[in-house]
Amino acid sequence: MRYSENKRRSRKERVGFFTALSICIVAVGMAAYSTYTSLTGIFDSDVSETLAVDNIVTGVTETETETTEETETTEPPATETEKTEETEYEEETAPEETKTALQTMVAVNTSLSYPLDKRKVIKEYSEESVYNKTLNQWEAHTGVDFACDVGDNVYSMGDGEVKKIYTDDLLGKTIVVKSVTYTAYYSGMSENIKVEKGSVVKAGDVLGTADNVPGEELDGTHVHISVKTDGQYVDPLSLINNDE
Repeated sequence: MRYSENKRRSRKERVGFFTALSICIVAVGMAAYSTYTSLTGIFDSDVSETLAVDNIVTGVTETETETTEETETTEPPATETEKTEETEYEEETAPEETKTALQTMVAVNTSLSYPLDKRKVIKEYSEESVYNKTLNQWEAHTGVDFACDVGDNVYSMGDGEVKKIYTDDLLGKTIVVKSVTYTAYYSGMSENIKVEKGSVVKAGDVLGTADNVPGEELDGTHVHISVKTDGQYVDPLSLINNDE
């Protein structure tokens, strides 16, 4: 009886020993795995932080460099567009050093003739604002209005070249004649134009016939004559028959 009891006890003890040993082995394995996982996470974190720091320091990553190279293009050279022609003729101005001499020469030597057979002036040149009945506003009147009838001949006041013929909303059809010392604008012309761009005219040559000035219609039928010298408006009446 005692031998059987001792044998059973010895067997239980061995089972308990191996059970405890198995538990210990499992615990050791789990501890080792946990340690390995922790070390791997720390290592990966250090590597990521190192790469991030490197990117911040250099400011350029390999991917960004490749993208920049792919998207970078060379812009085609800009082509010069054609300049559109202005409605009003732009007079070329003289250099500053010749301005005084040119103005003096115009005042002394330039003598223009009347643009119409009739010599009646209905509105004079004024740099001060005067009332425009048609537009119901005050404005400078940088020309002289000569009374006429529709169809009257309009003459060139001096020698020159026809630089442009155009239609202005307020001044109507206009002929621009440029000489050496001045540029004359004949506004309020009809469609019956006797010259063309590039025509060389002499004083007294017929440019066309009169019609009216839309922006000054309430002032009666007339032509609006303005003169520029060195890019500035001057009083046409101060140059007409200047040699008398």
